[in-house]
Parts: sequence; C-alpha cells; structure tokens
Amino acid sequence: MVQIGRRGLLASAAAAGLVTPRMAAAAQGSGARVAASGGEADMSSGAFGRKTPARGRGGLAITGHPWATEVAVGILREGGNACDALLAAAAAQTVIEPHLTTITGCMSMMYHDAATGRTRYLNGNVNAPRALAPVLTEVDTSTGRMACVPGFWAAFEAAASTFGTMPVPRLLKPAIGFARDGIACHPSLWGEVYSRQAMLARTAEGRSIFMPRRAILNPGEKLVQPGAAETLQRLGEEGSRWFYTGGFAKDFCAAVNAAGGALSPEEFAAYQVRWEEPVRGQYRDLEILGSVPPDTGGLHLIELLNMVELMDIRKNGPASESPETLKRMMLAARDVLVTGMTYRDPRSTPLDVERIASKAYAAERYAKILKGAAPAPGAAPHGPGSCHLTVIDRAGNIATALHSTLSLPWANGLFVHGVSICGPGNHFLNTMPKPGDRVTVLICPSMLFRGGRPFLAGGSPSTSLVCNLVQNITNIVDFGMPLAESVERPSFGGLVDGQYRMTVETDLGDRLIGAAEAAGILVERVNPWSSRHGAFEAIHVSEDGEAFACGDPRRTSVALAA
Repeated sequence: MVQIGRRGLLASAAAAGLVTPRMAAAAQGSGARVAASGGEADMSSGAFGRKTPARGRGGLAITGHPWATEVAVGILREGGNACDALLAAAAAQTVIEPHLTTITGCMSMMYHDAATGRTRYLNGNVNAPRALAPVLTEVDTSTGRMACVPGFWAAFEAAASTFGTMPVPRLLKPAIGFARDGIACHPSLWGEVYSRQAMLARTAEGRSIFMPRRAILNPGEKLVQPGAAETLQRLGEEGSRWFYTGGFAKDFCAAVNAAGGALSPEEFAAYQVRWEEPVRGQYRDLEILGSVPPDTGGLHLIELLNMVELMDIRKNGPASESPETLKRMMLAARDVLVTGMTYRDPRSTPLDVERIASKAYAAERYAKILKGAAPAPGAAPHGPGSCHLTVIDRAGNIATALHSTLSLPWANGLFVHGVSICGPGNHFLNTMPKPGDRVTVLICPSMLFRGGRPFLAGGSPSTSLVCNLVQNITNIVDFGMPLAESVERPSFGGLVDGQYRMTVETDLGDRLIGAAEAAGILVERVNPWSSRHGAFEAIHVSEDGEAFACGDPRRTSVALAA
C-alpha cells in the first residue's frame, strides 16, 4: 500500500525541497497517530494558511488535503497516469473529507490526453428523482425528498476504463486503508462534525461512526469507518453490478424513501455518464476549455472572462489592488451568476451555449451593466461542499475534477452501508430541475491552452469557484503573477442571499470595498483567506513543460511533485 500520513508526506516534501528539516521535525514530533498505512500524522494535517509551492517535470498533484495528495503522488511514482492518480485520491477523499464528498454524490472530470492532444469532459453529476415533488422548500433539504441518483461511482468506473491504466481495486486500496484503520479527526473535519452533530445523530449508523462513545469525536481522535471500508472493498470486486443494479441501489432507495423520498432501483439501473466536448472560449491568446452545462461553471468562466476583456485591467491593475477592476469584475460576476440560475439541463430545456459564450453577447451584457442594470432580488443561493483536484503525469496527461456532496455536510443525516447519502437538493432551490434531469451545479473543471499546449488546468470548490478562477487566471495571464503569489492575494467571492450580496475579504481594505459598494454592490465582509472563497487547485505548465502548483491558504489543499 502507498505510505500515507504526515511523516510520509513531509519526507517526500523535504526530498523535493518543499519544506525545511526544521518544519518536518516539528510536524513529526506531535505524536498523534494515523493508522491508515502505518504512517504518523500531526492532527494539524490539513492546515489552513500559507502553503509551500511545488514544481517538477515528473508529475505533480494538488488536492484538498495532504493525505490525498500523497495518495495521488504515490500512484504516479508507481507508474500510474494522471487519471489513475486522480481517481485514487478522489476515493481517498471520500474517507478523509466525508464532510465534503461521498461516493453517493457527483464527480465530473476533464481529461487531456497528451499523445492525441484530445481533451474530453465526463459528466458524472446526479440525476433528480423521476418522482420529484413540484414544490420544494428549505425544510425538504433535511429529508429524503432531495436525494438523487448518484453519479460518482459511474464516473469513477468510466474514467478508469477509458483513461486509466491501473485496476480499480488498486485505486481503492488507499481509501480502504484509511477507512478500515482510521484517520485522525483533523481540524477541518472536526469543525464540521461539531457544527452538524445534530444531523449526524439522527441515525444509529451516523452515531456509530462519529459518536462511538455517545459524544462526538475529539480533535485528533481516530475516526474509523468500517462500513465505508467494506463498501469500497465490495465496489472494487463487484462495481456497478452491486452499486447500480444490486443490493446497494435497493438499500439506498429504501433508506431515502423511508425518509420521505421517492427513488427507485430502476432509476439507478438507468443512470449513465455523459461524455461531452468541452465548452470553448478565448481569453487573450489562450483557448479556454470548460465544463458543459448543466455543470455550468465552465460556461460561466467563459462568460465572465469575455467581459473582463472589455475592462482595461492591465492599465488599472488586478482586482486585489484596483478599485475600478474590483467593482467592474464584481458587477460582471454578479450578472453571470444570477443569470446562470436560469440554465437547466440542455437535454430537456434548450440552452444557446454558443450565443452565451460569444464575445458579442458579452459586449451586450457589459454595456447594460455599465448603465446600472442590476438583477431583481430572487432566490437565495445555497452553498455546497466539494473537493477539487488536479494531476499531471510525466507524459503530460492532465486530469482535473470536482467531486462533492453537493450540499452542506450530511444534509439529511442519512447513511447506507457506512457512507452518507448525498442530499444535493439545496441546488433545486437555485435552479429547479425537471424530473429525472441532471442537476444544475456550479462545477468547473477547466483548462487553458496557448498554441495548443496546456497552460493552466484546474478548478475550485465552493459557490465562489468562478470568482476564484477568474481572479487567479487574470493575475497569472495579465500580470505575470506567480501562482503562489496569486492564491495569497485578497479576493471577492460569490453570492450570499436573495439580495445578491457578494462576499469580500476584509483585507481588500475600505478603499476597494467602498468602490464596490458605491457601484451598488451589496457586500458581506468575511475574514482574510476565507474558506467560503474556495481554493485554486490548479497546475500551471511552463513553455518548457515544467509544472507548478501551490495550495490555496483558504483551504487545506497541498501540492506535491512526484
């Protein structure tokens, strides 16, 4: 098994020159145990704050947690490709970060094949129930009424069989080890357990995992998930035969329906991933390839960058320095995000993607924005939890994906076979899907190419992900800012409520924030490096093929070279 834990991560990082011996010794000396594979870990693994950049030519990975990053790098070192490494890390994250992702949620991936030059998009998002209630409210989010047909496992198998080189059981091995042997309840996980303990206590299964002594786990205490280990083991042996057409599907539906839902095993059996050609756009001399609606983030990224081209940001400066850039970028982002709530699954509701992604449409919209056009108050957006990760291998193949609970942690408190049941229906309160449709979600695996060569690939978690990407892309492309500097700059985020307030990190300062308010933008000030602003989990590739990445200080992400 790949050695996983803080000691292994630090040893690898020290060898790559990413941490000093003093830092490694301090972290290893804490004594808190992680038994996933015999490694040892400081309970602060998964720390917020400034991260050390990574660079290399033999492969590189960035994920939302250092243990998952080490899983990915271990697969690369073993000879696996970018897809293998990403899938192994994603499976591990369902155990390491169960507050953000689950195998009953979604996974959508963009994959660039270096040998052929082809880039494809795999949609593994969830399907709404066929018997979806016509009216849903906030109260329904904590019931089974908003549970959906999962896409994560179908996408995992489809990606592994299409792009991967390693057998699925091998890819699941680290995750099984984490679940069976236990992990330290790291701070970001413990904080969510604490805040959501009432939901976790709703079922005997939830209590047995997170409250083994009736009280919740303490920080640093071992979290063991034997049911998840057994489920992952069985998926490695039986796969979709069990998950989509066998006992798992039946038990999932039974648990959901007992909690007020309406899902059938037939809906599980009918689920299919979608292979799509990415949405394409242009920013400066770069070609943009983005996720495909109803994974709307890629289209939104192109929409917003089209409007940014109409702003003289190279003269005025980046959004973290220029009041003019900040207010104009926020006004454009608000328009894009509010309008995007009307986009439904294009397979049942027509959506003119070509027009929406066009430069002409951007100019038309931007002119209205400058005249003071503002959206009328509407539905309050609802925030999801999610993970994003990106991997490049020695051959130059790149995989970048988002996978998620699509909701607040443990939204409905339901479990089946040791794993939480995804309750993504809070997205229905943003954009109500038609029965059986894919759900509209801000998901944004994306890649930028210069002269046909990869330049930047990645994405971000959180409802602020489009804002996160645009600020980082413009920092890097327009101002030549090193990626590690860009992620540390203060930023603005996404929509907060039905008044369409937007978040701003308080260290942007009164001069910049005041300019946004004077332009008619309602703002909510949040802390510096706010986790609500996501994390730029991306890899930049130089002209000579060297890869660079740096964990975003807003989350627990870590980059490591192979």
